[in-house]
Order: sequence, then structure tokens, then C-alpha cells
Amino acid sequence: MRAAGLRFKKSDNCFTHVSNFGAAQALLKKFEPQRLHRMLDSLVARWVAVHGRFGQSLHWSVYQAEWSTDIVFQNERVLPDLYREIVRTAAIEVGCADIYRFMGKQPRANGKAEPSSRLQTLVQGTRLKHTLGATSLKMYDKAGSVLRIECTTSDVTTFQHRRKVEPRRSAGPGASQTRAGSSGEKKWAPMRKTFYSLGAVAEAMSACNRRYLAYISQWRDRTRERHALVEVTASRRDEKNRSVRGVNFFRADDLQFLRALQRGEHQIQGVRNRTLQAHLPDWKPARIGRTLRRFRVLKLLKPVAGTRKYYPTPRGESLVIAGLQVTERIILPAFAA
Repeated sequence: MRAAGLRFKKSDNCFTHVSNFGAAQALLKKFEPQRLHRMLDSLVARWVAVHGRFGQSLHWSVYQAEWSTDIVFQNERVLPDLYREIVRTAAIEVGCADIYRFMGKQPRANGKAEPSSRLQTLVQGTRLKHTLGATSLKMYDKAGSVLRIECTTSDVTTFQHRRKVEPRRSAGPGASQTRAGSSGEKKWAPMRKTFYSLGAVAEAMSACNRRYLAYISQWRDRTRERHALVEVTASRRDEKNRSVRGVNFFRADDLQFLRALQRGEHQIQGVRNRTLQAHLPDWKPARIGRTLRRFRVLKLLKPVAGTRKYYPTPRGESLVIAGLQVTERIILPAFAA
């Protein structure tokens, strides 16, 4: 990239910025296995004394392979919250059948490879790993701005690609003569371990990454909603710098007030201190007034100019319903169980 005049920023083993990602990717596509072959042979001839006994050319094979797909975020504040959301969802949503599909394989009940997922929190960050036999898909955050999806394998023959397959010769002389003039035809077959297959290996592993990326991209990002929830439940300051307590959906008096707000007549006529007194008989008018002001500061209620009337904001309406549903349909049935 330096020789091509591309500017970049590197952190550990990833790039946080490249002036032209397309040009950098084009450089990678120019990889030539022949150059690698010549380089390895020269190194062996220099450092391995027994090289001469095996001739001038050795057979090189791929023991392990890895292909990473990096999504680089321009704004470093976006990925941390987004990644936590993705990891939480992926740890729950990704099933065994999905892992087979990511790897481009059909689920088999009698298969030797058992799919599994593992979530780890490391010093470098949080990693989610899906494994199927010798192949795994990993996802983790790098340098605070890079989302990496990585496919690794210790057996490239687990991948298949369309290549020329030579027919096997039988031991009998008659069969050997019959197939002597036959030529191979292209079929779907396991990947060869020679590093001349690295191009096909890269395509297969990149396809795994793309399928996984397409799967996690369909989930909705709830980061904005989580921030909104914090704004409602956390304490904050009003215009006079007084502390205002957030809403606690498990607190009895907050739930009682939420139920009073949810009544149908308030949706049309608005909410007043006087109209709430009938539904909050144990509350004094001063307490109702303080709670109305608290909900206004939290932006759950909006006042009508020139009156003492309030209407629920869109956020207030959705949170009132959600808060009551959580209590009635989840918390209380859990206690009953």
C-alpha cells in the first residue's frame, strides 16, 4: 500500500483507516501462489539442510487458513454500543441450523461435527465464536472502530468448490486401459490442501463471512431506544437545577400513577390534577402536582400552553403501556410460577 501511495492507519493486525479501500482490496487480489512457492523454496534451500535430498521442488500444503472481513466505522462512538447489541442478539438468536447455513452445509442428524457457540469476554474485547468441526466463525470488535468477522479452519477440505476431478483408476489392467484416454471433468469436490487452492479457499471463507454478516444485519439496532430508556429511568435536573427522580417500573406508587395516566378519558380530555384525584384517592393534590411536574421533566408528559392540562408524549404513551405489560404479563406470572 505504501508503494501504491495509499495512506492508512494500522492498529495491531487491523486497519482503522485506508484512503482507498477499493485500491487496497485490488492489491490483495493480485496475490500469486507461484511467487509464494518460489519464496518458500528459496527459504528451505537456505535453512533446511536436507532439502537437497528431496529435489528442487517440494510439496507445500495449507495446514490452517483464516479469512477476515472488517467493517470499519468512521465514528468511534458508534461501534461500542452497536456491538454490545449485536452480541446480545446473536448469542440468543443463532441456532445450530444457522451455523450449518453460514458454513454452506446441510444439517445432518448423524454428522460427526457438532455445531456450538461460545461467548467470551477477553482483555481485547468480547468475542462470539461459532464452531462446526474444524471450522469456526468468530466476531469481535477491534480498536474500538472495527467490527471483524473471521472464518478460520484447520482443514480446508471441509469446503467444497467446483474443480476438475480426475477419475480414479481401478487396479485391474482392463479398467486401466478403458480409462487411459479419459479426461477429468469439473465437479463439486473437497478443496485440495495445496496452497494453489488459496484463491478458492478465500472465496469459500469470504462467502461464510458474508452470509453471517447478512444474518446479523437484519436485526434492528436498539441502541437509540436503550438511551431513551436511560433518560426516563435515570435521575436528572429540572430548569431550576433540582434533582428529579426517574421512573421505576417496579415501584408501587409509580405503577399506580402510570395506571391512572393510561385511562381512556385522559387520552382525549388530557390529564389534570383534579381529574387524577378520583383515581388516586390516597394521594394529596400536592403529591399529584409534583409527580406531574416530574413526568413533564422526564418528557413523558407535555403541558398545554395557558392551562394546567397535560397530554402524554409519544414516548410517554409507549412507555406507560410497556411498563405495565412487563409487570402484568412477565413479572407477576413469574412469581406465580
